[in-house]
Amino acid sequence: MTVLVVEDEPLFRSLLAWMLTREGYKFVLADDGAQALAMSRDFGSDFHAVITDVCLPRMSGIELAAELRAVRPDLKALFISGLSMEEIVAMGGDVALSGFVPKPFNLRQIAAALRALTDRPTGLC
Repeated sequence: MTVLVVEDEPLFRSLLAWMLTREGYKFVLADDGAQALAMSRDFGSDFHAVITDVCLPRMSGIELAAELRAVRPDLKALFISGLSMEEIVAMGGDVALSGFVPKPFNLRQIAAALRALTDRPTGLC
């Protein structure tokens, strides 16, 4: 399984890369939404999920997930943020195909949330 990781903070990006390696995932790292969209065009449908910070430069993680889902409606997104889930929903975050882990988080929380999200059948909450 390949995960697109979008995080503008280098420390969080490195921690996520370490966790995904340890859990046996393949991944591609991007530091903003524009770079992530370019990577998605290069890799096509090879991504199974995206882990994205909600607050990114130039494009929010919510906008990014919507852009990615325009091409892959079943793509699952795991939002990470210092914002609450209620704030994310108010910003337009689609919770039907999404998971959420608040910052600060530990790597076990991310791994468990990613597993739960990717094990969930498409189309169910």
